[in-house]
Amino acid sequence: MQRKTPVVASEYRFAGNAERAIGLNGEINASSKKDLMAQQLKLLAATASGDVELADVRRKRESVNRQLVQAAFIDKEALQELGEVMAADLYQAQNRRGFSRKFLARQDLVNGQFPTVKMRLKDVVAVYVTSPTKVESQVVRDRLFMPPEIILEARPFIEQREINTSSGDVLQEKYMEAMEAIMVGEDRLWYQLANETVGQDNLLTVISGTLSPITLAEVRNNVSRWNLPVPHLLMASDLYNDIIGDADFIQAIEPVARHELIMTGELAVLYGMAITSDAYRHPQHRVLSQGEFFAISDTTTHGQYTDRGGIDTEVTTTATEKMAGRGWVMTESFSAVIANTRSVAKGFRV
Repeated sequence: MQRKTPVVASEYRFAGNAERAIGLNGEINASSKKDLMAQQLKLLAATASGDVELADVRRKRESVNRQLVQAAFIDKEALQELGEVMAADLYQAQNRRGFSRKFLARQDLVNGQFPTVKMRLKDVVAVYVTSPTKVESQVVRDRLFMPPEIILEARPFIEQREINTSSGDVLQEKYMEAMEAIMVGEDRLWYQLANETVGQDNLLTVISGTLSPITLAEVRNNVSRWNLPVPHLLMASDLYNDIIGDADFIQAIEPVARHELIMTGELAVLYGMAITSDAYRHPQHRVLSQGEFFAISDTTTHGQYTDRGGIDTEVTTTATEKMAGRGWVMTESFSAVIANTRSVAKGFRV
């Protein structure tokens, strides 16, 4: 059976409802605060399943797929141009939707500069990235820490046979592969860093049953007891369902109505914490497991990542890949550090 063509969120209608999910004002149509939260999750589920797509993804397909894929196979300049367009979109997605970049302070680097983290205290533990898949921790005895810089790499490659047999979405598939390698790769590294901090200053809070204001406060207090602000709450979508079902949470929460924010994972503000979820992502791009959540301090006290000006792109061809086709090698230089293990606390619902 042919897959249904996805639509942008502003044109989407929930099953059994003739009214558009998003009103002309750009906000979700809902009858109450609780209904708004339930509709948020429906929209995120539709996005993850491919029924709804982000507007920038659709623009990409409409603007370049039809015109440039075939040209890229015969013109090296067109191939380079297409790779640069994809890399620019990926970089924009990282900065808008990558939660590692939301939680960590940014240091922009130029050639000749090294990543340098200013530690708030001496003799504290720093947790840092050492490879695209590994992290380590060490006691830092100085006020400056220089973490290693790694290379995150994506190699989207379109085989000739894919062009011959594709129904037309092959470029989008390659874009999603590159996103998993780079943007999702960054977020998975932050997730590893956060897990590495568990037990060093803040213990894991294990919850049995539904999430409640009391159990959420326990995790938040693990951070705030060190006199640190707690502006962020990252959580799996099943815990958001717990919030929808609790009257005390409903009274305190301020859900986000604008769909542009929701589709970056930002759902609500609760007890001063902005709730972020990765529920809008394709299942293979999600980082959190069901039942997990993190209370996180602000970027000033939490940690740092580095950026050297975006994603570099080089073309690859049949000669380099040893198969008929065209593609790109996309790379970025990256470092990430949680400089204060007190700045994040984890909860887990069993």
